[in-house]
Amino acid sequence: MMINETVVYLQITFVLAVTLFTFGRLFHFLSGRIESPVYRKALRMMTFTYCFFGLVNVLELAGHVSCSATDSVLTFRITTLIVAVCQAFLFTFTMILLVNATYVTRRSVTRELVPILGLSAAFAVVCFTLPALFVEISAGLFTVFYVYLLIKYIRLFSVIWRDALRKLDNFFSDREAEQLKWVHFSFYAALGIGLLALATSLIPGIRIGIVCSAIYYVFYVYFAIRFTSHCFVYKKLEEALAEDSATETTEEAKEPEYSEEPEEPENKNQLPPAMADVIEAGLKSWMEEKQHLQSGITINDVSRYIGTNRKYLSLYINQHLNRSFRTWINELRINEAKRLLRSNPELTVNEIANRTGFAKNNHFYTLFLKGVGQTPSAWRKGERPNRNSHDFS
Repeated sequence: MMINETVVYLQITFVLAVTLFTFGRLFHFLSGRIESPVYRKALRMMTFTYCFFGLVNVLELAGHVSCSATDSVLTFRITTLIVAVCQAFLFTFTMILLVNATYVTRRSVTRELVPILGLSAAFAVVCFTLPALFVEISAGLFTVFYVYLLIKYIRLFSVIWRDALRKLDNFFSDREAEQLKWVHFSFYAALGIGLLALATSLIPGIRIGIVCSAIYYVFYVYFAIRFTSHCFVYKKLEEALAEDSATETTEEAKEPEYSEEPEEPENKNQLPPAMADVIEAGLKSWMEEKQHLQSGITINDVSRYIGTNRKYLSLYINQHLNRSFRTWINELRINEAKRLLRSNPELTVNEIANRTGFAKNNHFYTLFLKGVGQTPSAWRKGERPNRNSHDFS
């Protein structure tokens, strides 16, 4: 029995459209029940995104029914390129919103949308009004614009992603950045979807359309599930991902007892000299009380103990200790674990991991091996390390 490929393609397109509208409705429902204004904004963006792509698939179905074969190919190529550009913008800015909300402002969105919408409209007008030669030329130029946009967004996301990891490492003592791995993966998966869209616009056909639509379906379902579940952990990460200046202002408003600190220097990334001695003394007392062995501590916990704000403490650790907060804490914990391994032979390695503040035993093993050059058991036995390393990040 011969399979009608066109029918299969239309069926997948229909299922994809229904799925997109369903998730779009879910995002809209959640946007009214989430406390975080940032995540509400992200949910609204994804509501529009999924409903928009659902509508595109409905129009794709209508186009196959009403157009001739030649017109269908032309319409498919035009819509695929325009939709691919819109997808690149929407997914990139949603991913950025989840790791740096302050970048996604009305001005930044408008700055991106104006050329995208303007060129898309011009491309559509040319394709539907001018002869085939002009259509080919304009399609080539629009493809170049799309490739430029992808390169631009890759560079932009890479910079913002590295900054987000830095912020998390300077806020949490544990590897909270793992909570954002799906964002990094989703961005590059969306990039792959964009490249598939480019391929289908250059080599249109039912078979490649079937394969690509199936891949689109898997991606959109995966992203919707991860995006929805992430709202439950985002609140924990939100403060760390906020801009330093905004966080500092909030902390100072809540804790007026710190108002006697010296004014910030003109260079906001430079710690006032008078504060270095205060923080050094505070950290010494904090370490003597073994506060670093508490599980799940954040830089806010330490700053409250010392009596300074988070920004000053972060600057001190970064500039005077040449470490991130997480690297510094893990170094203190590993050093304590080394002491306990030798002085308390009755304790198991897992018990020592728990006593030194590691939430996960495998994380302790990994960091110990990276930092010391051998396993905790080998260290306890006094074996010679295979290498010297002090990277506890």
